[in-house]
Amino acid sequence: MLKYFNSKLITYIKGKHSKNEALKILVDLISENSDALKDENHFYENILAREELGSTGIGQGIAIPHARSEKIDKIVVAIGLLEHRVDFNSPDGEGVKIVILVGAPKGQNKEYLHLVSELVRTFRDKKLREAVTCATNYQELLEAIAELK
Repeated sequence: MLKYFNSKLITYIKGKHSKNEALKILVDLISENSDALKDENHFYENILAREELGSTGIGQGIAIPHARSEKIDKIVVAIGLLEHRVDFNSPDGEGVKIVILVGAPKGQNKEYLHLVSELVRTFRDKKLREAVTCATNYQELLEAIAELK
């Protein structure tokens, strides 16, 4: 899982944002700091379409929005720590503090699904989840992510 993490794709998102704004910030981050996206707007639309199917908020302050696209060359992960929680319609009703955005090419279904399920399992661990959600800046977030297994 950690092989997909890149410090250039991890950010602290200051200010208040809607869910769609937070997602756009992360898509922009991928576009600016990775060669994975061939069409940023197409991928953003795929992410929004996936959100329409059902919430990607998994609860306890975590959301894992994800989508496959023919406009992505390789699996990519962007992480945003939000200064202010955002409503993702999570099952527990709690606002989201950490957004882990996953994109993958259409042909890498097995690897993509394995990564998403591994992320969900990882963030069920209370100690790991709290280390990440309690971060208050970029440096603390990087340190918490480095502790993930």
